This record gives sequence, C-alpha cells and structure tokens, in this order.
Amino acid sequence: MKNIVSFLLLFTIAAFAGDKKEHNHSDHNPEMKMLQHEQDSSKQTISHVMISLPTIQCDNCVNTIENAVNNVQGVESVKVDLEKKKAHINYDADKVKTEDIENAITASGYDANDRKRDEQAHDALLACCQSKR
Repeated sequence: MKNIVSFLLLFTIAAFAGDKKEHNHSDHNPEMKMLQHEQDSSKQTISHVMISLPTIQCDNCVNTIENAVNNVQGVESVKVDLEKKKAHINYDADKVKTEDIENAITASGYDANDRKRDEQAHDALLACCQSKR
C-alpha cells in the first residue's frame, strides 16, 4: 500500500511539474489567434493634428471635409470646428501623413493650412460653400 501511495504522489508531482516550457494555446484555439491578431494590430502610433480651414463657411463645409478626411486610410477620427475653422484629426502615423490629410481636404475644394484648394472641386461645391479669396 505504501508503494502505491508513493507512486501516486510521484506521478501527481510529475504531471503538474511537466517540462515547464511555455505553451502557446492560441495554436489550437482559433478564438485565441483572433484575439492575438487584434492585440498585434492595436499597436498603432496614433497622432493628433490640427489643420487650419480658413475657407469653410457652413455646416455643409464641415460635412464635406469630415467625409473627405474619414475616407483617408489610417484616419481614426475627425472633428471640424466651424467657429474656430480648424479640424482636429487623430490618425495612425504608420499609415498616413499629415500632408495626405491636407491633400484630401484640398481635393474636396477647401484650403488646408498653407495648401490651396483644388479650384475645380471648389467650383463644384454648393453655392453657400464657395468662398472668395
């Protein structure tokens, strides 16, 4: 009986001690792989920029610019302040540059910082959004 108890005790210790190597359970679990991928992709370099919008005039201008900027890959969020004529933009600096965002704004018909608007896009805006320089 003493031998059986000793054997069971040693067997239990050996089973729990294992070889102490770390196992990656995500190899066998698709949900863990997905979670791991989401964690890897969440390692972004989020930056913030304020862009001056001297030619905006109304809520239609705000909507046009917000839509244009939101279509730029890597932009996380955009909020245009009509009163202050500025856009607050959060973006992934690994995917997009400030100049790309400014280019999207100018392509939609508005000045962005020191970049001048695309005149054809400006002429296609609603009359209330067209400004004189």
